[in-house]
Amino acid sequence: AGFNVHFEKDILFQEGQVAGSIAQRIQSFNKLIHHDGIKAIWNIRGGYGSADIVDTVDWLALQKQPKWLIGFSDFTTFLLHAHQYGIPAIHAAMPISFKNTHNKHISDTFQVLAHGPQSLALKDEYEPIRGTLLGGNLSVISSIYGTPSLPSLDGAVLVLEDLDEYHYHLDRMLLSLKRQGAFNGLKGVLLGQFSDIHDHEVPWGTAVEKTLRKHFDQLQIPVITNLPFGHTSEQFPLVIGSTAEVTKNRIEFTL
Repeated sequence: AGFNVHFEKDILFQEGQVAGSIAQRIQSFNKLIHHDGIKAIWNIRGGYGSADIVDTVDWLALQKQPKWLIGFSDFTTFLLHAHQYGIPAIHAAMPISFKNTHNKHISDTFQVLAHGPQSLALKDEYEPIRGTLLGGNLSVISSIYGTPSLPSLDGAVLVLEDLDEYHYHLDRMLLSLKRQGAFNGLKGVLLGQFSDIHDHEVPWGTAVEKTLRKHFDQLQIPVITNLPFGHTSEQFPLVIGSTAEVTKNRIEFTL
C-alpha cells in the first residue's frame, strides 16, 4: 500500500544555517501537529535549531493525537522531549542521508511505521539486559542535561552515538554526565558509531571504545559496542521509549 508523503512549503525556508526564523519553525511544526491526515513527522536533516523551538511546540496537542517523530543527531532533543509525553519517536536516518544509508535500514524504518519495532541480531552473546530505550547523540544529551528535555535515565538502556568530536571531548562529556549522576540506575548502554573522531598532535592514546567504556565499567553498567546506528551508512531504527531486552545474541524492542 505504501505511504503518502506531505510536504509543507515551509520546508524550503532558510535563515542562516536553520530552516527559517524561530517563529516560522514553530508555526510550521505546530501546523503539522494539528494536521489530521499526518501520522508521522520525519525530520529532513539534523536540526540544530530544534532546541530553539522545543519549549513552544504544542506537545499537549501531540499527546492527544500522537504522531511518530523521526530523526536523529540534533533532533535527539525532540526524541527525548517527546518521551516525556508518551509520544512515539524513532531514532533513524533522515532523507538528506538516504543516498548514503543502507537500503535495508531505510526499509526497516518503514517497517517500524507499519508494524512496530524491529529486533536486532548481535554478533556475540551477552548477559541479559532490560530497560526503557532512551538516548541518541552524546553531544546533544550533554547539552540538554538539566533541562526538561532529558528524562531520568534510571531504569533505562542508554543508546549513544556521535560525530566529529575530539577524543578528550567525548571523555569530558561522559565524565560530566557521570559526576552529575545522570547514569545512576542505568540498566545498560548500547554504543553505536562514533565517526570522524579527532586527535591532537600529542595523541590521546586510548581507542574510542575504551574511552567510552571506562565510565560505564566504573559503575558496573553492561555495555554493548559497535552497533549499527550513528552518522554512518548503518542506521538501524531505534524506537525511543520502547522496552529493550537483550537475550544472548539478540535485542528485542517492544512497545
